[in-house]
Order: sequence, then C-alpha cells, then structure tokens
Amino acid sequence: MTAKTKLLPVIILIFAAVLGCKQISELANKDKEKPPVITDGPKTFTLTGKEWKTYDLAGTDIKIDLPAEPKDQTPPLPASYKSVFSAMHIHSYDEAGFNSSYSELVPTGKKKFTIKELADTSMAALKRQVPDLNYTLDIRSDSNAKYNGTFTRNGKPYEVRGCCIYKTGTDSRVWAVLTLYPKDNPDGQTASQRIIESAVFRGSDEVCK
Repeated sequence: MTAKTKLLPVIILIFAAVLGCKQISELANKDKEKPPVITDGPKTFTLTGKEWKTYDLAGTDIKIDLPAEPKDQTPPLPASYKSVFSAMHIHSYDEAGFNSSYSELVPTGKKKFTIKELADTSMAALKRQVPDLNYTLDIRSDSNAKYNGTFTRNGKPYEVRGCCIYKTGTDSRVWAVLTLYPKDNPDGQTASQRIIESAVFRGSDEVCK
C-alpha cells in the first residue's frame, strides 16, 4: 500500500507568515476537509502534454506562467484578522506531488512587518508540518526574500523554492510564491523554476528569480 503524507494546505502557511504560529491550529481545524498539500501516491508529476499559459490571477496583481489552470483557494478572511489585512487572495496549482501557491495580502498598515519576519515565519510554519525542514533565506532587500529548502517525507526528499515580496507604501502588498516538489523529479524542478522566474507583480519592480 502506498503511504500518503498529509500537510496543511499551503494557504495556511501564508496566514502563518503574517499572523504567527498561534493561529495555525485554528486555521487547520477549519480546513480539515480540504485536500492535503502533498500526497505520495503512485503518480509522478510530468510536463508531458501540458500547455503553458500566462495567467492573470483574479483579485491579485500577480501574473504568472503555469502548465495548467490554477484554482482559487481563497478562504474567508476571519473577522479577527481584518484589522491587519483588508483583503486576501490565494491561488494554487497542485498535481501528483507538485504543489504551488501564489498569494496576495493587503495590509491595513496597523501592523508593521519586515521581510525577514514574513519569510522566516512562513518557513517556521512549514517546519511545524515537516520537522526536518532545512532552509536558507536569500534576503536581497527590505522587500525581497527568496526561499530555498529541503525536507523528507516517507523517505522521499522534497525541494522548497519560492519568494516573498513586501511592497510598502499607501498601496502595500505582501506577495508570496511557493513551490514544493520531489527532488528526484526533473519536471518538477523545471516547472518550479519557470513559475518562479515568470512571476510579475504589478506595481512593483521586484522579481522572484
């Protein structure tokens, strides 16, 4: 029998990145019926037969290349969080062990963040699900951090790649692109690289690559 590994959906990591670990269990309880982030099943992720397209993600300032149409995974914004964020949108593309998410949060300005705080806390949230996570942050500026990480589930090594972008000012935004894929899957690596390198955030000159 093939073992399955369940993690909290990637959207919870985005919440955790900006709200801290205290709210993770609350969100997890609300999300029990949603599919897991990663399943180690018999299928192997492949790009064969897929047609890449550029998608303008609804409700966001994100434009990104994907091998298939993403899904809108935006949950209701809890009332207790509305003092910190006025809006949130999360989209994802997940298939056969390859998982990715693209999120936009609109801060109200009532709480100040640093790019290191945002990036470190999101990785801390992931580490609660995969304790053997090892990661580094490439902090390029006060508004740009790149994720690089690895972890193992059921003996299978995974790669974590992505970025966190923090746009400040009157129209501030927090953007995050996150990909997770089996380390031994070259198509997963190719998809991750193309997704990350294609990401465009309207109103910002920052890039993930």
